[in-house]
Amino acid sequence: MLESVLACRLLEDDDRHPDALAGVRSYLRAVARGGGLTPLDRALLGMPSGRDPLAGFAHHTAGRKRLLMGAILHAAGAGGAPAPPSVPDAVGGLHTWKQAELTACRVIRDRAAGSPVAGHDLDALAGLLLKPRIFEGNHLPHLLFLLALRPYPAYRAAVRQGTDLLVATQHADGGFSVAESFDTWVTSIVATALSEAGTDRGSLARTADWLAARQADDGGWSYTPQATQTDMDTTYTAMAFLHHHDPARYAPHLAAGYAYVRGLQNDDGGWPTYRRGTPSEPAMTGGALAVLAQHCAPHAQQIAAGVRWLAASQRPDGTFERGWSLADGNAIFRAVHGLTAVRDRLPLPPPAAEAVEQALGRAADRLERTHNRDGGWGQQPGRASDPVSTGYALAALGLLHRPSRIPAALAYLSACRRPDGSFDAPADTAAPRPIPVDVPVLAPAYVLRGLARCGR
Repeated sequence: MLESVLACRLLEDDDRHPDALAGVRSYLRAVARGGGLTPLDRALLGMPSGRDPLAGFAHHTAGRKRLLMGAILHAAGAGGAPAPPSVPDAVGGLHTWKQAELTACRVIRDRAAGSPVAGHDLDALAGLLLKPRIFEGNHLPHLLFLLALRPYPAYRAAVRQGTDLLVATQHADGGFSVAESFDTWVTSIVATALSEAGTDRGSLARTADWLAARQADDGGWSYTPQATQTDMDTTYTAMAFLHHHDPARYAPHLAAGYAYVRGLQNDDGGWPTYRRGTPSEPAMTGGALAVLAQHCAPHAQQIAAGVRWLAASQRPDGTFERGWSLADGNAIFRAVHGLTAVRDRLPLPPPAAEAVEQALGRAADRLERTHNRDGGWGQQPGRASDPVSTGYALAALGLLHRPSRIPAALAYLSACRRPDGSFDAPADTAAPRPIPVDVPVLAPAYVLRGLARCGR
């Protein structure tokens, strides 16, 4: 939604793309009529928002997200000059597009505040717009580059080319998402679900070859073929699928993947999403442990360190920091997947084994306590049930051998399934965190993973 508003603002100042402008305006009208707007959507559309879009967002990225939200609202004409973030502006160590995105935010902020703008920052942003494709396939930073450079006549050529690139990637419904596509990430999740559910291997052979060919030189996978920045999130599901599908055929890819996962581990034992040295995250650590447990013996030391960090990161109520999801269940399932895979394949010393059992017990108790009366689970306690959150819970409970809630959950899913097999579910993914982005194809995939796990 926010990308479409920003694109509309840009296209209103460029008379070369009237059809694109009409398309994005039509999309925005349809979204506004449909209801269900987030506080940020309402602020961007000039409506009373009701609350701060970042209210309650306690995360290691919260400081720079304040700068990002301020720059977005200012660029959309919905806010004053962005305030300085609560953390320094340094971008070293961040992943590729986040470094460039924060540079654009800084330019927008400094110009709005009447402060000097660094010429080398403007040149760097122009260089990214003059590339033949949208930088890293990511619409949001690209839009911020355009908005940052738009007031400077010297960079008109870069803005024009960047606008042309943007229009070329407009979606069929007239809108723009946070990225051109999530093709690698989505394919890896859907393929993993189908493979775990027992889909014929021959049906997934082309998918496996396609995913294997998308592996980067560093051994990891990126969320889209357009990006060079690899991540633990996509690498987890890509490796889980290839190992489940045909570990012998893809042994070289898996070996390179193991090296990537080892190299990404932080000194504290956990794993971040993108780059070693940035904060470890429970969901990423759970995925990494699930991957390394496929080949335990050479990775016993890394696994033990990861288990210690993940168990220690669990909250007293059994949850973990949500990461890239809006649902508690996502990180719980990922942690349970990693810890049960390790427990079942690698003898742990007594203190570590006890920590694993305690963490798994707390996770199971949490899921059983938060089961809704209709049989499903919501993103957080008190929220209405939805199929995706229910899929997460089923997958975790299946791994935990806690079957008591499963029959009611199956009845809930059966009742809300559409005739074509899809499900109506709220947006679950956050990108950038904590802003929702809807990827409808993931709903049946997460449900299928849950059904496959609880059926074992």
